[in-house]
Amino acid sequence: MTRLLPLAAALALGACQMSPQPQERRYFFTEVKPVLERQCLRCHSGPTPPAGLSLEHRDGGAFKRRPDGSAFLVPGQPDASLLIRSVARGGTHPKLMPRLDVSLTDDEIGALREWVEDGAWWPRGSDGLLRPHFNPENP
Repeated sequence: MTRLLPLAAALALGACQMSPQPQERRYFFTEVKPVLERQCLRCHSGPTPPAGLSLEHRDGGAFKRRPDGSAFLVPGQPDASLLIRSVARGGTHPKLMPRLDVSLTDDEIGALREWVEDGAWWPRGSDGLLRPHFNPENP
């Protein structure tokens, strides 16, 4: 019986992660997905995206640990997430994103930061597939 408790706990944790709260779904679709589609996919999509990071879907490398132990997205840890550090405009490092004349707004950066703090929920499958949407005034 005691051997089943860890298994039951793991299954319960997995079920929680698979079934997001309605506010997590809403936040991803209304705040996060539009930012990624407008600001990030112009470069981080296609067959050979920079740094091997495709943001077209959650399995495009965003959560994968790199050899140095870092990851683009570390759920619950925005300061450890390379994506958040690179869009935060903290200095003149050449890896600041996006590499355009226009950067993300404070609200967009805040939305991404809050999303990562809250666990970076991103659905798999067609719901989580992102498509580039560019503003013609901000190509």
